[in-house]
Formats: sequence, C-alpha cells, structure tokens
Amino acid sequence: MNLGQAFLRNLRNLSAILLIACATPVASRACTCAESPPGQCPGVNTGETIFLGTVTDAQVVASTEPPAPVNAPQADATGGPIDQIAARVIRYHFHIDESFAIPNASESATPLSEIDIFSGGKDGDCGYRFKKGDQYVVFAHAADDRLFATICSGTREAVDAKALIPQLRAMRDGGRVAAVFGVLRRSDPPFLAPPDDPDDPLSDVTLRLRSKYDRFETSTNGDGVYSFYDVHAGEYQFTADLPPQMELTQKIFKGGLPPFDIPEGACYEYDVFALPTGQIRGTVLGPDGKPLSLASVELYRAGTYSDKKPGLWSFQDSRGYFEFDHVGPGEYTLVYNRTNRQDPNSPYPRTFYPDATNLSDAQTITLKEDQDLPKVDITVGEGYATRQLRVKLKWEGKRPKGSVALVAKAEQGENPSAEEVAEGVYEFTILESGNYAISAYEDITPPLLRPGSKPPACTLPARIETPAVKIAGSDTDTKEVLLTFPEPACQSQ
Repeated sequence: MNLGQAFLRNLRNLSAILLIACATPVASRACTCAESPPGQCPGVNTGETIFLGTVTDAQVVASTEPPAPVNAPQADATGGPIDQIAARVIRYHFHIDESFAIPNASESATPLSEIDIFSGGKDGDCGYRFKKGDQYVVFAHAADDRLFATICSGTREAVDAKALIPQLRAMRDGGRVAAVFGVLRRSDPPFLAPPDDPDDPLSDVTLRLRSKYDRFETSTNGDGVYSFYDVHAGEYQFTADLPPQMELTQKIFKGGLPPFDIPEGACYEYDVFALPTGQIRGTVLGPDGKPLSLASVELYRAGTYSDKKPGLWSFQDSRGYFEFDHVGPGEYTLVYNRTNRQDPNSPYPRTFYPDATNLSDAQTITLKEDQDLPKVDITVGEGYATRQLRVKLKWEGKRPKGSVALVAKAEQGENPSAEEVAEGVYEFTILESGNYAISAYEDITPPLLRPGSKPPACTLPARIETPAVKIAGSDTDTKEVLLTFPEPACQSQ
C-alpha cells in the first residue's frame, strides 16, 4: 500500500466526503471515495510519486469518446472543470516545488524540477481537476506509462495540506512522524455558513486524546494545525477547550465526536470541526393538525433561499419530529417540499414556516447564541386530491419463484410507491389530476443445482414483466387493476 492510499484510508475529513458524495460536480460524475478506519503508517518508498507542485499548463491529450459538440465545455487555459468530457485524458504540467517521493530520483544527478500528471481516462469519474497557477500536494499512481491523480488519492490544494506537509517531510527525512494530526476549524453545518465566511482555523486551542490508560495533550498553531506524537494503540476520545457555545463534532452528524481506535505506529489524518450548539426542532403538521407520516424540510440562512438550491435537510422521524443540530445564531428560512413536487404519498404543496405558500409571507426564525427552539412547526394547507388504486397480480400457468416489484410511472409529478396489502394484492395512492402507467416485473430466482447434477435442458429468463395498464387518476370508477404475467418461455442452453 502506498502513502497516498494510506492517507485515503486514514482520512476522516467528513465534510470533504459530504461534498464528494452530495454536493459537488464531482458527485455528478458518480465518483465515490471509500472511508476506512486508521491503520499503520507505511511511510514513503521509492515506488511512490508524491510532491508539492504548481500547475503551469493543462491540455486535453486524448479521448475515448466521440468529440463533444462545438458548444460543449472545453479545456481552458486554467485547466478548470471540464464537464461532459470525463472520459478524456488531461495532461497537467507541474513545476515541482518540493519533492517527497519521486521514483528513481536518486539515480539522477539533477533533481527533477518538472513533471506531467494525467487525469481522466479509466479514472474519468474520479479524475482530479487541477487549475493552472495553483499549488497542490499530489499523490500519483502509475498506469499505462503515465502518472495519474484522482480525487481519492489524497491529492489536494496546498492550502488544505498544512497539517500533512510537515508529516511528509518527516517521512522523507526519517524524522519523527505524528500518530494523529490534522486541522481544527470553526465551522457551520453544510449550506448554513454565513456569506463569505469560510471555515476558519482555530489557533491556540488545547486538544486532548484520552484512552483508558493514556492521556495526551497538545495545542493548535496559528493555522489550526495540531499533532499528537507517540500515541499508543487503544480507543481514544478526542476533546478540546473550545470557546463558549461550541462543540467538537464531525460537521454532518449529531452529537460530539465518537471514540476511535488507533493502532500502534499510526499516522492518522483527522480534521475536526468546532460547531455551534444551537438546535431547531419542530413538526410538519397536516391540515388536520396531525404530524405527516412522510415529510422532509430544509433550512436556509435568511436571504439565501432558492427553490433550485438545496438547504440543510432534515427528515421527520417516526416520532413526528424533525431536528437541526449545531445551528449558529442568526435568522433562518424553513421550507417543506422546496421543489414543490407533486408527490401522491405526501400530497402537499411547498410551504414556508409557519404556514405560508409564498416566501414573501414566510416568517423568519431567529436563533440566539446557544439557543434551542423546540417547537418550530410548519402547517401545510389542503393537499392535492388523491385516491386509492388497488392492483392485483395474476400469473399464466404456475408462478415461478422470485421477487416482485410494482411500478406506477407518472406522466407528471412523482411516481407513487406501492404497499402490499395481501399476497399478490397492492395499493397505490395516486393523484386525481395525474395519469399513470401501471406495470409489474418479477426477477426469477434461478434453481440451485446439486453437486454433480446435470444442468437443465433450458432455463427460465432472469425477469418477466406484465404489459403496462394506463390509468387516469380522474377515472374514479376504476378502483382496481389486474396485471397478468405471461408464462415464462424456456430458454435453450
């Protein structure tokens, strides 16, 4: 395992994971970076390529797909995001500002000062998009006689590597490497940061690692960087002497930091955040004053709401409550059904706190320092007219073993979900204003063959489907639909 892979495995910066998974253009390319617990530190070796460098040029050098349309985004002089061409290979030319591990560098009398790093191709979904003129710590792996970088390798902007760079130098020079290190920042929950208010590093804060047997203490420097050395193996709790009304947490989860296990000889990068301790809690109520069984809400800083931009999301649980944790002082807008979707299973239009259908009529929620607001309720108005549709299933011939799923495809609005009320009998809630195509499919379970037995002369298909039946929600006389599966045809081997 190389150092880049190890730092990826050790990385627990959950805000970065959230951005990768949920919010950035990278997510639109469907890349997922795994998170693993801390492991032993591998150090660096001559087979790795790790350096601090500045991008001096960026060019698209190859493509594995047809040329993009003339008006499609192209690689520009900055080497910035190149959407719609993820399968292309981009070459970034770097000036090496500092080398940590360069293969075969010791064989050359002159230190390597320039290097090409590629992105895309087979790693297109996870390709790192560098920008010309910016400085990065790069972890590159060799493939097809080239060096490639991905968003999952540990590569990052140099400004985000202030805790990492000293440890890379120590590994290169045979020095003392921290067992646990990272950056402490003051922050807000995703989507709730005030305008032009980045995550600020917290300096001169005392941090502690405590296990059943050991106590370690350190302080952050002016960049918020901390380091713990010579940490023995064990389960540790991380604490800090924070400013009032702040809590050490993982930014996207409720509560404080959970304990974590450190193995002997670790070099574990662990960025942590100090968030405010305010809470907003409430219920989405139906026109009858009862909690909706299915509801989600989003929270925005006042003045930042847009029906095209997500806010901090919360789901109303089985107890009939939604809750926002670690919310800082300020003014907020709360909305149910932001996109105003027509959902038969929750058939109510967009509603702002406390009961407004328009943003201009909404009330702003004011939260003070370290305050809890336990009853911030939204009451929705009359919903879209709905009705029940029962669906019965029938099989021509003997029913094969398998799993059945029903689909109601809406011409507009959301597709309703089915509830099984008896064997082979389902119910949908549909909008009276909608039109639907109702169908079902069954994934057939293949038979198990005993050891030594001959395979059957023919096999059943992997899936059988019913013809779709079109239903108008306004046709209230049609209360039941029969879907018939054809007898599966035998497929020859």
